Amino acid sequence: MGQTPAPASPSSAGRGQGQAVAEAAVMPGDIRGPSQGGRGGGVCSHCSQPSRPCSQQSRWRDGAGRRLSPSTMKMEWLSQRCQPPGAPSCSRPGRLALLLAMALSLLMYPVLKSLALQLHSAVTGSYIPGTHSIAFINCLNEQIAKDIARAIMDKKLAACVNILPKSSALYFWKGEIEESTEILLLVKTRTSKIGELSSYVRSIHPFEIPEIISLPIDQGNPLYFKWLEESIPRD
Repeated sequence: MGQTPAPASPSSAGRGQGQAVAEAAVMPGDIRGPSQGGRGGGVCSHCSQPSRPCSQQSRWRDGAGRRLSPSTMKMEWLSQRCQPPGAPSCSRPGRLALLLAMALSLLMYPVLKSLALQLHSAVTGSYIPGTHSIAFINCLNEQIAKDIARAIMDKKLAACVNILPKSSALYFWKGEIEESTEILLLVKTRTSKIGELSSYVRSIHPFEIPEIISLPIDQGNPLYFKWLEESIPRD
């Protein structure tokens, strides 16, 4: 008759269970032996960096206590172990500094763009679109138009002012349609002078709300633009 196999000793069974738990705690890619368990040591086969000690197995569970999927566990494990020693971590102060740098870059973009265009214009001699503008100013009659045009030129707020012939205009005023004749001025100046020009004309214009609007000049005769530059002093 065959012999009945002797039951495994409790000590050997305990060792087998402990070895299985230790092996389950080691993630793929970690060459630590089971005997090392969660004490750390060894080298990561993914990044060839010394591995750091692992914590308890509860790290592989979510907030509700559910066990994470193998892929999520491995990504978490790699993110914690495949980090070179001394590598800077993305801490809260670091993220704040990055956000401040990005915001400052956005705020400085118009200034940097303007400086780049000016440098390009100085090197190549090309015209920067929008450097000069044409302002439109309406006047009640020809005499007022001439007086305002002369005052603008005396203040050196423009290189040229054209006085157009009399024309008819229809407009709303206090809820009623009005009709009148007016003279239109075309003022060529630097775009940077438009604010000063508008303030000065409002101070001497007889209208309660004078028409003062401007449009930037995109392209044109380079020699004419050069003459505008020489005729209007810089700010």
